[in-house]
Amino acid sequence: MGSPAQAWSSHTEREALDALRTRYESEGFAFIAEPRADQLPDFMAGYRPDAVAHKPGQNVAIEIKHRQSPATERRLQDTRRIFDGQTEWRFHVFFSGDSQPRSVAIPVASEEAILDRGDSLRSLASAGYRQAAFVMAWSLLEAALLRVDENAGDKPRTPGTVLQILTMNGHISGDTERRLRKLIDLRNRIVHGDVEAEPTADDVQAILAAIKEILSQEAA
Repeated sequence: MGSPAQAWSSHTEREALDALRTRYESEGFAFIAEPRADQLPDFMAGYRPDAVAHKPGQNVAIEIKHRQSPATERRLQDTRRIFDGQTEWRFHVFFSGDSQPRSVAIPVASEEAILDRGDSLRSLASAGYRQAAFVMAWSLLEAALLRVDENAGDKPRTPGTVLQILTMNGHISGDTERRLRKLIDLRNRIVHGDVEAEPTADDVQAILAAIKEILSQEAA
């Protein structure tokens, strides 16, 4: 018999699959939970996602994880490599085990305010305060998400979830998502007290460039 924790994890995964089925089918996808090997393309040999979703011109492999952690992120990086060069497929990750955040009311910042703050963060990084600029840039990325997704302000979101939403809705490219996702562990180390963790100027610029990418698509 499985442990209570295993049973709870299985239950929450089923709930997540049900919620994702509703979400993807509402967007016109055919949704397959726990696909068989013969329902997957050859390049996924040895890997079975928790679900796949298909519609003309779009194919998505879906992975559900209980919680975000450095170990989980390292495993996901290995899985993402399977999709490198696969232009007809995207890889989406959902985390089902995060505790429910409290509701907050976060006002939507103007595009001008976001870009002005971005310029301030560049100056901060240039002055040598890269840790502060880096962490604040992640906050600014979520502010940009609020501008393009009216439902994103109902609760705080993890950095991974912010990237997930932005990628799923086409606000950032897959290349941008992969570049930023590699920085999540660094961001978490800094905010949780690792005073030796030091981002580069390029790390800060990568987040600020993603913010411009989001806002330029909104303007278009």
